[in-house]
Amino acid sequence: NEAFLVKHRLKLTGLSQQNVEQARYKIENTRGIDSIELRVDSSMMSVSYDASITSISSIFDLLQSESIEPAPDWWNQLKLSWDKQIDQNVRDNAKHVPHCCNKPPQRK
Repeated sequence: NEAFLVKHRLKLTGLSQQNVEQARYKIENTRGIDSIELRVDSSMMSVSYDASITSISSIFDLLQSESIEPAPDWWNQLKLSWDKQIDQNVRDNAKHVPHCCNKPPQRK
């Protein structure tokens, strides 16, 4: 769904040509992934995905299975936690059931 598409760029460590190809294959075959770019020369990842289906955490689980980790610097870690918060907001919005403006929301 285009409404829930998010794009992130993060620095990574542990990239080699061999594990990048394996990680790219795993991630591209994950439901909800729109595109993934892993660059060995700049140690960067650019990814876009439907955040109502998958998350940056599940993407990093796949990367960590290939010994690829997020860079430990504070800026990258701040961006990663911000990306996780965005994913949570998108998932919450996808689950939201709208209600009419004239009626209070129904309690569950």
